[in-house]
Amino acid sequence: MLDPTLIVLDEPVSSLDKSVQAQVLNLLQNLKNDLGLTYVFISHDLHVIEYLSDRVLVMYLGRIVELGSAEEVAAEPLHPYTQALFASAPSMNPDERTERPPLTGDPPNPINPPSGCRFRTRCPQAMEICASAAPPLLPIGKTGHQVACYLFDDGKDLSPAPRGGGAE
Repeated sequence: MLDPTLIVLDEPVSSLDKSVQAQVLNLLQNLKNDLGLTYVFISHDLHVIEYLSDRVLVMYLGRIVELGSAEEVAAEPLHPYTQALFASAPSMNPDERTERPPLTGDPPNPINPPSGCRFRTRCPQAMEICASAAPPLLPIGKTGHQVACYLFDDGKDLSPAPRGGGAE
């Protein structure tokens, strides 16, 4: 306990003022570098994740939807849910503020999730195949970036889903 190599942090700065949040993040970064720590950092704030993390794993209703380096995922989020997370981050630039939320509809019941891709009921790009089978985690390029989305699967029939995201 006095000399950890792995620390799990669940939303450690979510309720802090931005200036205090920055101080805590800088402290965590210094401790990580000085002590050779590994963090499992759980957060909905992708800007915080991007600052502190080397690799990012994005989950939706308990399933991995995207995995890659923090730099890659921030520069080019591939999964529609990851894109929505980045789009929902507030911007101080008035020209970059969004007028509408990036996602519509209510999240599905996690106790009884939808069949196939769990994000399909809220996905603007859902296809028929999304309802029948969960997409595999597919490698994108040669860098280790992976995404679980049929939009990136060349071997499937990618017919558009009926209007409404293919909800049951």
